[in-house]
Amino acid sequence: MDFLDLFSPQGRANRAWYFWHILLDDFVVLGLIIAMIVVSAIMGNPFLVIPMLGVILGGVWAAIAITVKRLHDLGRPGWHFLLFMVPIYNLYLGLVLLLKRGTWGWNEYGPDPLASGGPAGYIED
Repeated sequence: MDFLDLFSPQGRANRAWYFWHILLDDFVVLGLIIAMIVVSAIMGNPFLVIPMLGVILGGVWAAIAITVKRLHDLGRPGWHFLLFMVPIYNLYLGLVLLLKRGTWGWNEYGPDPLASGGPAGYIED
């Protein structure tokens, strides 16, 4: 697994890989937002937060790419990511991404990540 694969929406991601990367990504982005607020308040210089904004944007891009990969694993196109903007349905879609097993074998987005040991080597049922 290459580090830059985190930023590419190509391919598929199984449930465990999606869960751990989204969880880690959310904590990093939330931590950086809090750090930006604290640094801005203490130092009084808003230009100190510009590098943190770049990291936050990278984290958001990685989260979108990982979600698109998970949608691909379910056989759905990546634009279904936009359905997260629909109230109530976004809760359903989030549960589907976390709980539903992806399609067996190959689909139009690539090989089954579980058949090859998964992107991060996770094996699940």
